[in-house]
Amino acid sequence: MGLLDRLKLNKTKDFFEWLDLILKNELNSEIKAINFNLYEDTDNKWSVELVGTFSFDKDNDDWACDEVFTTRDHPFVIECESDWKLVETFFIGLVNEYLSSGKYAGKLKEYQAIGIDLLTEIYRFYMQDNVCL
Repeated sequence: MGLLDRLKLNKTKDFFEWLDLILKNELNSEIKAINFNLYEDTDNKWSVELVGTFSFDKDNDDWACDEVFTTRDHPFVIECESDWKLVETFFIGLVNEYLSSGKYAGKLKEYQAIGIDLLTEIYRFYMQDNVCL
């Protein structure tokens, strides 16, 4: 079993619970799109925060900076010694899985778009009336 498989096995439930705790509450009504901001912390820790933005522009990734809501003080964190690409693939898989079967997947899909902010680009999972996988 590879590192990616072990991460999925051990962290999917934790990620779903983290996201459920956030999404069960009413979010800021100004939110137009959702972005998962992925970044590397220290000591082999990787974090993702949920960000709600007040704008969305499919032609300009700067929409992800228009924050009106963030879980910055309580990100989802994993610890693993790995390269950026593997962790990126892992988080893309987690969000895809949540959008397929998560308790509040429908609530997320009510927003104009859902993306994940990677090192060089924003990977779009979903735009209203259009799945971008």
